[in-house]
Amino acid sequence: MPPVTEPSKTEQYTESGRLDRPADEHWSHTQVFSYVELLRDRYDAPLYVGVSGRPAILLCLSGRMRTDLDGLDDLIRRKGADLFLQGHRLGRYAMVRAVLELPEHELIFETPLTLAHGDVQEFLTGAYRDEAIELHLAHVRDARPLAFTCRAAGVHQVVDAVLDAVHGLDHPTTHAEQAAPTAEMEARFPRISDGLTGRTRIRLTVTGPADGVMTVLTQH
Repeated sequence: MPPVTEPSKTEQYTESGRLDRPADEHWSHTQVFSYVELLRDRYDAPLYVGVSGRPAILLCLSGRMRTDLDGLDDLIRRKGADLFLQGHRLGRYAMVRAVLELPEHELIFETPLTLAHGDVQEFLTGAYRDEAIELHLAHVRDARPLAFTCRAAGVHQVVDAVLDAVHGLDHPTTHAEQAAPTAEMEARFPRISDGLTGRTRIRLTVTGPADGVMTVLTQH
C-alpha cells in the first residue's frame, strides 16, 4: 500500500479522542457513532470505510433511486450483491474503480477511489483479512436503516489484482488531483456496467445482521 496522505475516519476519531487529554496520565476514551452519521448529505454515492477494522460499504438512497427501502432487505438476503474492483493507470496517477450492484434494476453505483486515502486502505485491508464486508443502507425518506454482514467471495484474488495494477504509481489525494484521472476513467467507461467482468467481482452473500453503530476506543 502507498503512504496515506488523507487520514481515515479511524485516525480522525482517535485524534479527536486525544484532545485535551493529559499526556502524563493513563486514560481511555470511547466514542460511539452511527454509520448513517458518516453519510450526512451524501446520497446515491457509496462510502467505503474500515473504521476500527470493520470493512463496510455505506449508502444512502435518494427518492430518485427508490421510493423507500421496502422489500430491498429481502432481496439482498436472497440474492446478495456484487462489488467490482479494478485498478487503473490514469495519466501519472492510479485509481481504483469500485462498482456496487444491488439486486434490483438500475441500483448500480460507481465510485472512484484513491489508495492515498486511509479509509480506502482500511476497507481493502479489512475485507482481505476477514473475507467479509458489511453493507449498510439508508434512505432519505426512511428511518429504518438496513445492515448486513456479508461473506466476500473472491476478495483475495480481486484485491491482489488491484494492487498489482497500481503498484509503483502515484495516488491522488485532493479533489483537484482526482479531477483529471476521474474524468479519464469516466471516458473509458461511459456506462457504469461497462468493463465489469467475473475476474473483478466480489460476491457479497448475506451471513447475518450487522451492528449499525461503530465504536472507536482511544487509550494512553
